[in-house]
Amino acid sequence: MGERWSSWSEMEDQYREGALALKTTRDRLKDEDFHGTIADREIMDSMIRDLEDMARALKRKVLYEFGSLSEDELALLTDRQRQIAELRQRYNYREIAEILGISPKTAFYVYQKAVRNIKKIQRQKKQKIPLGLSPQQEQIYLLYSQGKKPKEIANIIGTSSGNVSKQLSLIRKILPKSQEN
Repeated sequence: MGERWSSWSEMEDQYREGALALKTTRDRLKDEDFHGTIADREIMDSMIRDLEDMARALKRKVLYEFGSLSEDELALLTDRQRQIAELRQRYNYREIAEILGISPKTAFYVYQKAVRNIKKIQRQKKQKIPLGLSPQQEQIYLLYSQGKKPKEIANIIGTSSGNVSKQLSLIRKILPKSQEN
């Protein structure tokens, strides 16, 4: 069987990742005193701009076109977000507002927040970050999983080692038993 169709949202992320990979390569080549031609650098910069332009276009598709989210993505949302996102698959924001008795601005805001939540959850899954952590806890979790000690983490993120230790304790409570080992 063939590969599953990607949603606009997933495609946007793939284009952004491609642009980031090219930027990283370009910067690494600059650091290595790359002796390529100016044309090579211009081509790479042009490719980065093209990928970023496509990512922006896909972001607009997610917000303004019907059918832009997959069933898997819809399953990640709260009930209210899912309700509006499912309606968004068929209706514009004005029509959703009429159906639900809310303002079009509220319908747009809730849908926009739903898309942000989907992207956050997908990023957390990709980086193997447990769901339900605060942004600071995510930072601490990632640094701790890289082998950093609480004092090092505290210096990196600009907080006390006591706060880091407390956050690590809270993170351990959130972690499923299978992830603790």
